[in-house]
Amino acid sequence: MEEYCDHRNGIHLPHWKSDGSSEYGEGGSYKIGVKGLNIIWGNDPRFWQFIKLSEEDIRLTGCKEGAVLLQVNWIEVTGKIPIRLENSCPRKLEILYMVKFREDAFGWHSIAIKFKLKFNGEEKIKSHNLELFRDNNEKSRWHEINGGDFTIQKDGVLEFGMFEVETDWWKGGIILAGVKIKPIL
Repeated sequence: MEEYCDHRNGIHLPHWKSDGSSEYGEGGSYKIGVKGLNIIWGNDPRFWQFIKLSEEDIRLTGCKEGAVLLQVNWIEVTGKIPIRLENSCPRKLEILYMVKFREDAFGWHSIAIKFKLKFNGEEKIKSHNLELFRDNNEKSRWHEINGGDFTIQKDGVLEFGMFEVETDWWKGGIILAGVKIKPIL
């Protein structure tokens, strides 16, 4: 097997490690581009490839890069970000995964993808069959797939992830731009 270089310190590893990038937006929102996430097999171009997004995609997602999933049977994309309480007022936030399906997308019908989040000790799991998003008439558009919601009553660290590690089904043909975390209005 070929080895792939870890972008931060020259160690040869097949997994992409977050570069720590995230943005704090207006109104208590956050955005983490794809390189700010941990992606299992993400540093191996047989499985994932980083691409520059088009001007239109940048406008729609707010992200300059995406990761194209070529093929994997083990999806694990995770992240972690500090979340601040603003104005001492509790509020509810949601996490959205920005995903686009390519025409050659495959394997999404077999099992639901799990979305997990953990904030200040509270853990939630949500599942989606992504084939439902792919089957609509606008499969080439960006989808904001809800990965769950949480209430912030004090500062903390949000840990989150997108997983499918229970089957041997191969999946591919999506572009992941990153995640948004925003208040539910």
